[in-house]
Amino acid sequence: MATEVSFPSADNTSLNIYGNLTLPSRSTDDAIPAILIINGSGPIDRDGNAPSLRMSFNTSNRFAEHMSQRAADKSIAVFCYDKRGVGKSIMKGDKNLFYRTGLEDLVSDAVEAVRYLANHPRIDKKRIIICGHSEGAIIMPLICRDIVKSGLDPPVGCIFYGGFGDNLKDAMESQQKRSVEEVKKMPGFMGWLLRKFVSEDKVKKQQMDMMKKINADDKPDCISMQMGLVKQPAKWIREHFAYDTTSALREHMTCHCLAITGMKDVQVNNIYCDPDKAKELTPNAASMESHRPDNLTHALRTLEGPASLMNIKKDYVVMSKLPLDEELLDITDKWCDRVLFVAN
Repeated sequence: MATEVSFPSADNTSLNIYGNLTLPSRSTDDAIPAILIINGSGPIDRDGNAPSLRMSFNTSNRFAEHMSQRAADKSIAVFCYDKRGVGKSIMKGDKNLFYRTGLEDLVSDAVEAVRYLANHPRIDKKRIIICGHSEGAIIMPLICRDIVKSGLDPPVGCIFYGGFGDNLKDAMESQQKRSVEEVKKMPGFMGWLLRKFVSEDKVKKQQMDMMKKINADDKPDCISMQMGLVKQPAKWIREHFAYDTTSALREHMTCHCLAITGMKDVQVNNIYCDPDKAKELTPNAASMESHRPDNLTHALRTLEGPASLMNIKKDYVVMSKLPLDEELLDITDKWCDRVLFVAN
């Protein structure tokens, strides 16, 4: 059953972060393990949706529901929260809170979420797992770093969905190149029309114009593009572009790790989930298991047929109605059994 809870942000403001804690009713243990979900980029709420973008996947809801149906002796709680500036995690009168939030702010909020779980009477603080999707997976090493700095027990395990080994800068550049290549090959009138607006030179210019504003001398927290119609989180982008994912993975990942990126994920690079590459990136991890399911997408759903960035909105509409990928959940269940319950 999901219960709304809240915890204070770490930056000494009046901001409280709200979320749902799902505690399985069938648990036979006094203290049970928990999974904390760290969602991907964008204005994502506790359910895994982006209400302002009219995108509803209910990814976190469905994950929590799946975990709540496990056997009573292998129960796992699930906690997910609204990002700063999203849902109930807002400050009155501050409409730009989400856009002013940086990478380190997101990391701090995740650490405070771990603190909340560690102090909860029903949660075993020695058996907390962090599950990051997309950006949540990218910033995972920094979360682990700051958990240790804060004096909390480190997580027993970390799950990386669709983002292991990647970084925002490379992912953006890869998406831009892929979009240009897809437009070049697109047939018919629509292909001809898009080629008038989408080219390598035009994409590079748009990127340069954006970065010029982001890196202005006054270091703005957020900027406006396209005649003020589109806001961009400038501080967040600057901090991401300065973040060395590879070094952070090598230095800060010491727990058990599970990394899954699908072969049909067009938003990040799946090569980092090659078993040998994954182990190379996490030499200090207690263990590393990685997978690249054939039909898995960034939305953590199965897609039949080819994956395409130019068709991603159409595909997402279809996939939002689908359950989470069965192979993804099966891999996760078996890994959780080994990491959380094998000693019991």
